[in-house]
Amino acid sequence: MICVAAYQAAPAQTIALRYQQIHTILSDADTRGVDIICFPEGFLTGYYASEDLTRKNSFHIHDIVFQQFLTDIRGYRVTIIMGFNERDGEFLFDSAAVIEQGKVLGVQRKHYRYHDFCQSGTEFLSFMSKGVCFSVIICLDSNYFEPSRLSALQGATILFVPACNKVAPTHAFAQRTPYYSHFVARAHENRCWLVAADWVWPNDGTEVCPGHTVIYNADGREVARSQEGIEDLVVIGIPQNQLFAQKGKRMHGSPDLWQKIVTYFI
Repeated sequence: MICVAAYQAAPAQTIALRYQQIHTILSDADTRGVDIICFPEGFLTGYYASEDLTRKNSFHIHDIVFQQFLTDIRGYRVTIIMGFNERDGEFLFDSAAVIEQGKVLGVQRKHYRYHDFCQSGTEFLSFMSKGVCFSVIICLDSNYFEPSRLSALQGATILFVPACNKVAPTHAFAQRTPYYSHFVARAHENRCWLVAADWVWPNDGTEVCPGHTVIYNADGREVARSQEGIEDLVVIGIPQNQLFAQKGKRMHGSPDLWQKIVTYFI
C-alpha cells in the first residue's frame, strides 16, 4: 500500500508563516503515514500574475534560501512535491521540486505557460520514491495529452498535479464541477492514478478558488475530493496491485493505427 495526500490551501503571506504552515502539514502527514504529499502550484513562493512579483519571489534551487529550506525539512519521512517559482539565470519557470528527506530528486517545469514571462519546460520526468514511479504534471499541463503520455511512457503510475485555479468569479472553475473531464481522460488513457492539489481562495471580488483538490483512480473514477472552500488534506491508500506500470492497449492501442498516426505526423 502506498499512501498519498493532496494538500489544499493558500500559502501564508510571509515566508516565515509559510514555512510554519509547511512544517505543520508535513508533521501531520508523517503522523498519518503519508508516503508522498503534493502541495499546490507555486505554494513555496506564492503564485503571481506579474513578472515583477514572480521574479522577486523566486529562487534557483542552489540558492542559500532554498538550501536552508531543504535542511529544515530533511527530518520528515514523507516525499514532498512542492510548487515554486524557479529562477535559472534570467529565465523564470513555473516549477515543482520533488524532495525526499531534504534532497531534491528533480525539478519538473511547466510546459503550457499561463504567463508569457515564464519559459516553457520541455522535458517530462519520472521519479522513483517509496518504490513507486510517478510524475508531476503542473496545472494547465494536465489539460493536454502529451505531458501525461510522455510521463506514462516512462512508467509513471501516479500523476501528481499541483494546481492554482484562482479565476475570475465568472469563470467556469469558480464553482466545483461534478467531475473533471481532463482528469478523467489523463487517468484513464494512461492507466495512472491522478492526485490534484489546488489552492483555496475566498471570493475577493476579483478572484476566487473553491479548491479543486481530487484523486482519480487508474480507471478515471473519482475516489476522493476535498471539502470546498477550506484548507484540507485529502489522504488515500493505493494498493500496490492497482499501480500499473504495464499500460497495455489502453495506452498503446493498435500497432497498425499507431503507425498511421506516426506516418501522419512525419
